[in-house]
Amino acid sequence: MPESEISNSYLPNEIVRDILSRLPVKSLLQFRCVSKHWRDLIAGTHFINSHLKNAITSSTQHRILLPTSPLMSLTYNNINESIELNCPFLNPRTSIKILGSCNGLVCLIDGTRDMIIYNPSTRKHFKPFQSPQQLLLSSNRVEFVYGFGHGSNPNDMRVVRFPRFARDSEYNLKVRDKITSSWTRGPILSCYDFIDTVGTFLNGFLHWLAYRSTGNGNDDEHRLVASFNVSKETFTDLPLPPQDSSLPCYVLGVLQGCLCALCDDIGYTDVEVWLMKEYGVVNSWSKLVKIPLNMGIQNISYMMPLGSLNEDEIVLEIDLQSFVIYDVKKKMFKGVTCARDLKLFGDAAVYVESLVSPQVLCVLY
Repeated sequence: MPESEISNSYLPNEIVRDILSRLPVKSLLQFRCVSKHWRDLIAGTHFINSHLKNAITSSTQHRILLPTSPLMSLTYNNINESIELNCPFLNPRTSIKILGSCNGLVCLIDGTRDMIIYNPSTRKHFKPFQSPQQLLLSSNRVEFVYGFGHGSNPNDMRVVRFPRFARDSEYNLKVRDKITSSWTRGPILSCYDFIDTVGTFLNGFLHWLAYRSTGNGNDDEHRLVASFNVSKETFTDLPLPPQDSSLPCYVLGVLQGCLCALCDDIGYTDVEVWLMKEYGVVNSWSKLVKIPLNMGIQNISYMMPLGSLNEDEIVLEIDLQSFVIYDVKKKMFKGVTCARDLKLFGDAAVYVESLVSPQVLCVLY
């Protein structure tokens, strides 16, 4: 049918836009061929933002990305359903690492320290660092931590990088002094020795487990969450849950829209899941559940929260090779799944299906 004969006699354009904004990305990419009007509509910034907002609130458009080669995407609420994605790196390596996920985009780095921003839904990617000067990313003298998120403006997305140890901040400053280009700014000198190498993003902030570096050899005595305000480019200390200070804090994550922390218990037989119910408020840490490390099938040595299907079910990554759903109310595991019998694949990440462009701003500190 000629485009001139296509009309919305029974549906106003506002209704059509609302319906389309609730559909999966795969369908929208196909619907771009319906007409020039639909193509322009789906490519519009307003539509992309509306679609993203709907996708974030719908678990059916959440997926799990595995850093394998090729990359693998699993259905968030049905882990047995998976698809393979072509690796966006020119020379795929098995040592791909996910540096963060935000607004349907993921930040990837491979064994050569090459970095790419990738949209698994549209298969588009963007290499933010093109010049030979970016070889500094692979410096053997400094170890880095990374974060990926946005500030108060969701469209102003950032990749940040800091020296992992406070003692290396001075070196990072010297490196920056040798470079004058649009992709560097700062410096913001960190006073932390980071435990995590990848930041957890929530509410415009990136979070890492860290020690505050005092320079007197007693750094291990003050463990905390280093919270980085992406908009203001400032750090704030957040306390860990009120537990025995000698126990390790296992890992940070996001559950039910809250910052969460998994902590071993004294006997190392269970993991406590804590939620910061009110962001930034010390007294709002609340224990959600205690999960046993023996799940009846295997003893768990590593556990990371990926998200919540609802208030009662938590999706967990187990030992870097399988996934499980833990029912908080029934206190039991279900749906134990190993993705196609994969061997160790590294930390996975949850992303939402979106049309967001991967061309985002990168900032190196």
